[in-house]
Amino acid sequence: MAFTVEDGTGVAGANAYIDLDYANAYHAERGNSGWTGVDEVRQQAIVRATDYVETRWGTQFRGAPEFWETPQGLSFPRLYIYDHLGTAIEGVPDLLKRAIAEYALRALNAALMPDPSRPESGVSGPVTSVRERVGPIESETRYAFGVVTPEMVSYPAADRLVRQLIARNGGVYR
Repeated sequence: MAFTVEDGTGVAGANAYIDLDYANAYHAERGNSGWTGVDEVRQQAIVRATDYVETRWGTQFRGAPEFWETPQGLSFPRLYIYDHLGTAIEGVPDLLKRAIAEYALRALNAALMPDPSRPESGVSGPVTSVRERVGPIESETRYAFGVVTPEMVSYPAADRLVRQLIARNGGVYR
């Protein structure tokens, strides 16, 4: 699949909210020396960052998809979304672009949403109780079998930007 940037027109095959030039300028302005690698690797980080935002936040954005009649590839652009001054936000909001650049920096070196770890014994699920006894030594751990709850890693610099675009009541903001 090609690196395809959403340009504000509801690109059907879009898989990125920012292009490489935007990310390069963003990180250069902030002196982020970790933004390195060949263009293809950095583009892949941008796609992973966009995937992360769509997976974690996509159903919570204010407004409604602008091009619902011809399905757009990503959640933005959206209708009925306004900034703090009441001005309609068109295309891809700058807040989201900045967040994608922040997530992409982290995606260069680690999975943004890693798979949950499982104990070597094959027991899965969160621990529901632990019981220990001192004499003679005894230990028991109970698990909620079949239930694995992935941990959502917090990325404060990016999360705070995205949260400004989230619907507080789960509905359309007008």
